[in-house]
Amino acid sequence: MEFKSQDLFGPSGTLEQHLPNYEYRQEQVTMADHVYQALIKESHAIVEAGTGVGKTLAYLIPLIYFTVGQKKRAVIATHTITLQEQLFEKDIPFLRTVLPIDFKVEVFKGRSNYLCLRRLQEVLHGRGGQLALLDNLEQLNLWVQTTETGDRNDAPSPIPQELWAAICCEKESCPEELCPHFRDCFYWGLRHKLSDAQIIVTNQAMLLADIRTEGSVLPKYHAVVVDEAHNLEDVATNSFSQEINRETLFAYYRTGVQLQAALQGLVPEYIVQDFRVTLDELAKEVGRYFSAIGPLITGFTTIIDETNRSDFAQTSLPKQLGEMGELIMECDLEESEVSGLVTQFDEFTTNLKNTLESIMAANDPQYVYWAEMQNGEPTLIAAPIDVSSTLQAALFADVPSVVLTSATLSTNQSFDYIRHRLGFQQANELILGSPFDYSKQAVLCVPYQAKHPNHNQYPQFTAYLILHTAAATQGGVLALFTSYYLMDTVAELIQPKLDEVGYSLFKQGDGPRLGLINDFQSTPHALLFGTNSFWEGVDIPGEALKAVVITRLPFAVPDRPVTAARLRAIEAGGGNSFVEYSVPQAILRLKQGFGRLIRTSSDYGGVVILDERILSASYGAQFIASLPPARFTRDIEELRAFR
Repeated sequence: MEFKSQDLFGPSGTLEQHLPNYEYRQEQVTMADHVYQALIKESHAIVEAGTGVGKTLAYLIPLIYFTVGQKKRAVIATHTITLQEQLFEKDIPFLRTVLPIDFKVEVFKGRSNYLCLRRLQEVLHGRGGQLALLDNLEQLNLWVQTTETGDRNDAPSPIPQELWAAICCEKESCPEELCPHFRDCFYWGLRHKLSDAQIIVTNQAMLLADIRTEGSVLPKYHAVVVDEAHNLEDVATNSFSQEINRETLFAYYRTGVQLQAALQGLVPEYIVQDFRVTLDELAKEVGRYFSAIGPLITGFTTIIDETNRSDFAQTSLPKQLGEMGELIMECDLEESEVSGLVTQFDEFTTNLKNTLESIMAANDPQYVYWAEMQNGEPTLIAAPIDVSSTLQAALFADVPSVVLTSATLSTNQSFDYIRHRLGFQQANELILGSPFDYSKQAVLCVPYQAKHPNHNQYPQFTAYLILHTAAATQGGVLALFTSYYLMDTVAELIQPKLDEVGYSLFKQGDGPRLGLINDFQSTPHALLFGTNSFWEGVDIPGEALKAVVITRLPFAVPDRPVTAARLRAIEAGGGNSFVEYSVPQAILRLKQGFGRLIRTSSDYGGVVILDERILSASYGAQFIASLPPARFTRDIEELRAFR
């Protein structure tokens, strides 16, 4: 069994024989060979594959041949559930029917996606009030009896979040092998099946959870493909961060109360009583403490450092958690379900205590510490300033072959920025342009009327140019913003004119993201406004989308503590933070936004950039050079050709 890319991807090859409307793309063949060589030679690779290359099959097929032929296991880590589901529900079943080899793949999500049979029984027999949230209890019971996965997404009808939170798997209340339902457990059953899989499809967060816990989540693997790898730094930052708020501690309290009830009759009564008293005192202190620190958060975020950390440390919570730990040590139980719960609660206690003490000390120079309000509640956070050394040591130095791929990894035809941010030292590099003919399919327009974002009438000019674009294309306009303020202001300015001409406006925040996209796609003469989450992962092929408007270059505003800390660290090291961090990051973001326009070989349209800095600023040429080679114009009227 030999991997021959031309036999698989080439003219008259396996894919063309079995895939309707298949188009041979040399870029796809080149990528597949590049990935396979990296796997076989146990080296790392980084591949930028432009829109239309078909990168998913270009890494999936060589990965299958490698794992089967070499009898080794590999992990595919995506960023979005959408891609995860596409792999497992579409691409992999197709390849099982056409490839001349047998292979086994499992999809693995976070444990909260799976039903816990023990917690379900507790709800059914003890806390029936939550069941009132469900319209059809019989349907839930039928699903529980017939499902093979226990995956919430497989349920025949939506399960309300409040109910799901009470019946899903959670580490803190799982006695693991000591649970009476362990043999039938969906989550642990899947964990055991992973050992037999050649390929595990998961997400970047789960991959990093495995790294963080030194391999306790996934079975040993020999290769990793990280798709949507431009998100890896952000995911790693979140994975290695610590966060605590009132709800976290109240969840701890609820778990403790349940454990206290389970301990009744199994340990001396004074332990049970002390357990409850300590928990109640802790709950009171949680309420007092978080009410007290609320006024200390004077802005969107408040940095915790030597000037104010004593104010945030005015609490007995660490001491009370220490007392809980001592009580837990007194619970001398024979091995049983309850002893398993005690072990998990002990770990929960230790982790909470360590997190609180770490944030309140706020003295690790490798971290930035801050407090912010989330949904009206104070939240304490500690996040790493730089994840490159951690990724280098725990991923790239530990796994024989790591392949990073995305449509947007290079800036100005170089991987220097992404390699530096991720600690990716030695890698075989490949930049593949899109097979689409951008010179014929797309126009890049920077209108004559484009202004600097600091212009005092920038919202008015933005509104005018979006209306001008919509008039030229007769709708089908996706406008991407970098702030809700500008988006809402422009929407308010143009709404009367849109009503006058009978055009529809769909704006982020007015409904579910997918629903807005579907409504935009099915409505003639429509506009869609979105901020951060709409810059990537929006796939609208065909005539529904004729123009993408970039309202301003997507520089990250250093109002987030991690961003500000990274900029300071670069400057402290003698570097130029704007050139080394801000510009490359904005280029990658702009490439993502540009990529929303052309999704197939029959798509056409224009990308309109309303920020004149792309032409006037010294760094503007880097942005232009990083974009696909669309025909350039300054006249919006040229978009009329795409009606």
